[in-house]
Amino acid sequence: MAAREEGKRLPRLSGSDGMITSPIVAVVTPFDARGAVDKGALQGYLALLSAAGVKTILVNGTTGEFFNMTLRERVAVLEFCRERWPGQVIAHIGAAAIGDAIDLLGHAQSHTDYVAAISPYFFASPPEEGVCAYFRQLFVQSDLPLLLYNFPRHAQANITPSIVSQLAAEFPLLRGVKDSGKDRGITRQFKAVRPEIQVFVGDDRAGARLSEIGVDGLVTGGGGAVVELPLRIADAVQGDDLEHAHQMQADFDQWSDVRRASPLTEIAFVKAALAARLPGFPPYVRPPLVTATDSQCEEIRSFLRRKMMPLIHP
Repeated sequence: MAAREEGKRLPRLSGSDGMITSPIVAVVTPFDARGAVDKGALQGYLALLSAAGVKTILVNGTTGEFFNMTLRERVAVLEFCRERWPGQVIAHIGAAAIGDAIDLLGHAQSHTDYVAAISPYFFASPPEEGVCAYFRQLFVQSDLPLLLYNFPRHAQANITPSIVSQLAAEFPLLRGVKDSGKDRGITRQFKAVRPEIQVFVGDDRAGARLSEIGVDGLVTGGGGAVVELPLRIADAVQGDDLEHAHQMQADFDQWSDVRRASPLTEIAFVKAALAARLPGFPPYVRPPLVTATDSQCEEIRSFLRRKMMPLIHP
């Protein structure tokens, strides 16, 4: 995979300053019954998000099952989304092997507005010096602004405020952090050490509390099937109507409660919910994840009809 593709259109940063618009939706990657990427279903999902008012999507992230996709598939999915999405696109390029991440970065240069990279994974608790060295190899080859993606639960490696501070001092293209960790003290430190960067939390329960936490926005994967709710919460927060924001947050939290109580993984749950909203949308996930059964899909569909759809379409 070449470091840069000639002849492709350059990415475009939405807005005069290229700032990311929140909430960011981490999109799923639909697979058909044979396990192939279902581009028709993906197009339908993108249309749903666009109609709801989403401005920014994250492609090939954890919700997109990047961890069990080939590099070729990740490239194809990014190209497909870029061609069909009118707003901002963030492409996740993280990989266990730095060479794979560099290849994905080279391709992304002509197909996205931002890139994001998770910390190198598999080797648990790597030395901070090594994590910095991994990201430096990406920064020196990038013309795109880059977000560091902190997800210690899955990567088994922390992106610390010290790492963010070091790399931001060296590389102006470090524009933000996507923090899917649970420690909000760490989240606040990301912003404290580098106030000029944007910090986004991967926590659906945080939408009405962004100013309290002191961050710039939200990334939702679990909320992708009921995306109207996090969008309305964001609008209320922006309009300084915090009472209404917290009322809607309580409604959105019902969704999170049911999702957490389910034996399904979040990705399988969201795909089952999308199958209820979009006729023909496939609920399938790839191993080691497990697809929702017909009865589980029906339970999710029933909850959507009874509790969520009246909120989405009052």
